[in-house]
Amino acid sequence: MPAFAMVLATACWASTMIANKSILDLLAVTEINSLRFLIGTLLVLLVAASTRQLTRIRKVGLGPILMGLLEPGGSSLFMVWGIAHTSAVSASVIVSIVPVLVPLLGWIVLRERMRPSVLIGATIAVGGTILLVQAQSSHAGGHIKGDLLVSAGVLLVCANQLVGRCVAQAYGAAATISVLQLGVAALLSLIVLFTIERPPVYLANIDNVTIATVLFIGLMGGAIPFLLYNFSLRHLPVGQVALFIPLMGPLGAIMAWGYLDTPITKIDVIAITTVFIGVAMPNFIGRVFSARR
Repeated sequence: MPAFAMVLATACWASTMIANKSILDLLAVTEINSLRFLIGTLLVLLVAASTRQLTRIRKVGLGPILMGLLEPGGSSLFMVWGIAHTSAVSASVIVSIVPVLVPLLGWIVLRERMRPSVLIGATIAVGGTILLVQAQSSHAGGHIKGDLLVSAGVLLVCANQLVGRCVAQAYGAAATISVLQLGVAALLSLIVLFTIERPPVYLANIDNVTIATVLFIGLMGGAIPFLLYNFSLRHLPVGQVALFIPLMGPLGAIMAWGYLDTPITKIDVIAITTVFIGVAMPNFIGRVFSARR
């Protein structure tokens, strides 16, 4: 169940990157993020209230607040700024370095055991990622400035996974943690909006299509994936949770092809298949050993 939850969360994030790309010319980065996290906070708040998890809000401590500052608060700002200067596919693919960094950080910081199957799967997935990056850079509009901004967001994602693993193991209330996490991210985005970006006219290009896209981003990029993500962090080691992140590359490529008309070549197909094999490797190996036992 936790593994399936991470697949769904990754699919949600991949779709959000495509949706962000489609309205970046209409709204400021922090306008998109502020609306996204405000909508996500309200939706998760309803879930927390209906499941009676709000009673735990004072018990979870400061961890979710730090999580909100790291991811999605800080990381999403760098991600969306990066997407503004590179392709949606390139951004999705760069995020795929997470499964290499997180198992090492989990071993160093949290003393979690590095499973060989996870390292093998991460190596395969990163190989597919590199192939996909090289293929996409020639025809998908990748740019070094945007890639560096996305990379900065990735570092914040890695830090958040370490904090999130500790918080999830200690408290477990995914809805309560997500409410605080998304609420802090919304507050950070609003501060940046009014102090740094400061568009001349706020929400100047808002229309029905943009409103629908923002609502989609709030649901698919805020409420749903962070509930699933925080649930998975309680039950899976950070290294295995991180292994699902490379799916954003293949899923982002497929969605960009369908929605943004970004071309996909034969090399892209090979790279996408390689990433899927790498992500599936640990679960496949685990089932083989279980069956033998």
